Amino acid sequence: MNTDDLIDRLATDLRPVKPWRPGPKAAGWLTGAVLYVAVLALVMPGRGGTGGAGLSFWLPQLAALATGVLAGVAAFASAVPAYPKHVLVWPAVAALLWLTTLAAGAPWETRAIVAAQHEWRCVSFILAGGAPLVAASAAMLRGAAPLAPRVTAAFAALAVGALTNLGACLSLPHASHAVTLAWHGGAVLVLVAACAPAARFVLGPTRSSPGAARASTDRSTPSRPR
Repeated sequence: MNTDDLIDRLATDLRPVKPWRPGPKAAGWLTGAVLYVAVLALVMPGRGGTGGAGLSFWLPQLAALATGVLAGVAAFASAVPAYPKHVLVWPAVAALLWLTTLAAGAPWETRAIVAAQHEWRCVSFILAGGAPLVAASAAMLRGAAPLAPRVTAAFAALAVGALTNLGACLSLPHASHAVTLAWHGGAVLVLVAACAPAARFVLGPTRSSPGAARASTDRSTPSRPR
């Protein structure tokens, strides 16, 4: 195949590819996620309000909110090539701050943690309630065909876990941070551990995605002799 034939072949049925912009995608997903979690928290029967809660209660909630927002931004930013690496640092810092506020809030109480069987409701809130958010993020991120799908999926799952944790804590306030750390933290870890390995199957390139177009072009372009 000569050069002219190759150019004609590549130019045949050429369709423009709409740019995949992570900023608007992340903003849209985060807005929908926050509204969804708020509605879910309102309809879930709770044990009482948070009107009398002090700073020790609200600090972990603010840290969880920051983790969810920053992890969501990192998930969508990491789906495009040459993304700034610092976007992955900030959600990690927020998550560390979130864990620190929980760990420093109360001593570890193994007996209380084991006895807190009502926490299965919160675990269900995080895992089952977060499933639609995971599906929505996967559908949106699939169009970008991320080069590091496990990293992208891990941050998306962290965002879902942090936001649904926030909804669970607001609808079912906890007296012990140790209980929250053990049960909620475990649920978030399960969510991340389940999503990250499956990412390369779910977030693989499609025919219409930019990643698939790049791969198809690479396969069809002959290598130059050296």
